[in-house]
Amino acid sequence: MNKQKITGVYSAAATPLNADGSPDLGLFTEHCQRLLSEGCHGVALLGTTGEANSFSSSERKAILEAALKAGIPADKLLPGTGVVAIQETVDLTKHALSLGVTKVVMLPPFYYKGVSDDGLFTAYSQILEKISDSKLQVILYHIPQVSGVPLSVPLIGRLIEAFPDTVVGIKESAGDFNNMQAIIAAYPGFSVLAGADPLLL
Repeated sequence: MNKQKITGVYSAAATPLNADGSPDLGLFTEHCQRLLSEGCHGVALLGTTGEANSFSSSERKAILEAALKAGIPADKLLPGTGVVAIQETVDLTKHALSLGVTKVVMLPPFYYKGVSDDGLFTAYSQILEKISDSKLQVILYHIPQVSGVPLSVPLIGRLIEAFPDTVVGIKESAGDFNNMQAIIAAYPGFSVLAGADPLLL
């Protein structure tokens, strides 16, 4: 892994809404700016806290574009781009890259449950091969209590081995300290971000 290790506090950002249910982009960008002003190293947007899966692709793109237009540096943004459809994940990730955002959090395809490690490896491989951009840094997103699709320690290793300059970290939001320790022990230098607030505290 040749790229700079991802460290620091990337606060999960909620997505405020207008009365019609659309994202309130002005209030959202104010929220992001406040998180940074209070000492966060960056903002994790369009994740579980941000209710990303309640928004269309066009809304998700508009939210990311609004953050950048508000002056938030691209290197301080960590958007979620993983959705159920492989091609849509590719599209959202390429959109982020086109804006200069190189770090993303990526859920596995999560509608079908009980998928084998081989199946998940194939899905991630197809996504990363379709994107094929050396600038991309992917943080895997492990939140099985919501997604229903866990990412095993051996699977993580297979992805690191296959994409060593792209798969650079994991957001461990299961709140399982033993699992975090196992990942850290197995893959030195791999960024393991605590995504569960009680565990982080």
